[in-house]
Amino acid sequence: MTVTAFIARFFSMSLLVIGLSHAIQPKLWRDFFILIKKSGVAGIIIGMFTLPVGLMIIAGHNIWVFDLPVIITICGWGMTLKSLNYMLLTGSAERMIPDDSNAHRKYFWGGLGIIPLSLLLIWDSFFRAF
Repeated sequence: MTVTAFIARFFSMSLLVIGLSHAIQPKLWRDFFILIKKSGVAGIIIGMFTLPVGLMIIAGHNIWVFDLPVIITICGWGMTLKSLNYMLLTGSAERMIPDDSNAHRKYFWGGLGIIPLSLLLIWDSFFRAF
C-alpha cells in the first residue's frame, strides 16, 4: 500500500468515526468544546490534534486532480491553515466555538453531513482509486 492510499484510507475512516460520534453524541461534543473554550487555550488544544493530520495529508496526499481525492487534499490544507490560525492568533478558536444551549444541534447536523462524504471517500480509497 502506498503512503497516499494509507492517508486516504486513514482520513476517510477517521472522518466516518468523527461524523458518527458528532451525530450520536452531540451534547458531549458541545460540552467538550465549551470546556476547552473556558480554558482559554482552545486554539492550542485543537491545533495539537488537527495540525499533525493536516501536515500529514499535505506531505503524503497533495493530489490536485479534478476527482474525489482532491477532497482529502483540500481538507488537509484547510486543517493546516485552520490550525495555524488557531495556534497563532489569540482567541480565534474561542470566537468560533458556539456556547449557546442549542449548540449541540450544530454538532449533530455537522456530523450527519460528514457521514455520506466519509462513506464516499471510503469507497473511493478502498475500492476505486488504488
